[in-house]
Amino acid sequence: MSRAISWRAALVWALLAALPALPFMSKFYLLLAFDALLFGAIAMALDLLMGYTGLVSFGHAAFFGLGAYASAVLLERGVLSLWLCVLFAILVVGLYALVVSFFSTARRGIYFALLTLVFAEVVYTFFRYTQTFGGSDGIQGVPPPRLIGEFPIDTPLRNYYLVLVYLGLAYVACRVLVTSHFGRVLVAIRENEDRARFLGYNVQRYKMAVCMISALLTGIGGALYPGRSAFATPDLMLWTVSGEFIIMVMIGGLGTLAGPVVGGVFFVLLQEKVSSYVDWYFIVIGLVLIFIVLFMPKGLLGIRELLGGRRWRTTA
Repeated sequence: MSRAISWRAALVWALLAALPALPFMSKFYLLLAFDALLFGAIAMALDLLMGYTGLVSFGHAAFFGLGAYASAVLLERGVLSLWLCVLFAILVVGLYALVVSFFSTARRGIYFALLTLVFAEVVYTFFRYTQTFGGSDGIQGVPPPRLIGEFPIDTPLRNYYLVLVYLGLAYVACRVLVTSHFGRVLVAIRENEDRARFLGYNVQRYKMAVCMISALLTGIGGALYPGRSAFATPDLMLWTVSGEFIIMVMIGGLGTLAGPVVGGVFFVLLQEKVSSYVDWYFIVIGLVLIFIVLFMPKGLLGIRELLGGRRWRTTA
């Protein structure tokens, strides 16, 4: 990691930490900021597959929803420790991701994407029609988790700082991964899978590993969601949610880490702003995406290149 990128990331994180001190940051805007940072972090995890490995997943909503359900189940039963909720989410999502990655990575291209979608639809249908988990209503009214002892994460401000820490740790983990030898092998697989296999790399094992890492980061994000919303429903696992994650990555910029975070923040803010005026806000979002794909194929982070900035780097 270069010194410049490290300082930029630290500066942005510090500015985000100071954001709640602004006078206009009401409880509503803190919750909106929570959503923006959470989905930005999940988009960053998805970019490990899309941007660095060349794998498009339509099933990331299942990882997110399973993490949320795992956390909500424990909270509903009186297990209020945030750490236990996260660990249980890691276990549940990890087991599911192991099955999905094993079968999906045996195929390439559109077949990988379709397999992730099929698995996600199976999980969605199971929770949608299983009354043990609340059926279509899901698990409602769960209490807030506790960080340490009797310290609950029960205010928008505390939830905001919790997701900010999650974003920072996820960014560091992804940065270490993509700048390592493992990350360079992922890029090699993206560029030419057959050549990577010819060089002696076990391609499926590498793809399974990055799928697991991406899924676990997404599941941890899901585990934090019930503490903010007090519920977990099957709608979190809809294929449209996976599509939104993909849109966030594309808006921010494929093959980056900061880009998907920017894309996630931009998407959440745009959705909130437009939906407050019109019901057909997805048309506006679709038009924005079309504009970005046609005129800014490198996403919002590519604006600096259009303005004559430094050469685009896939490790931004």
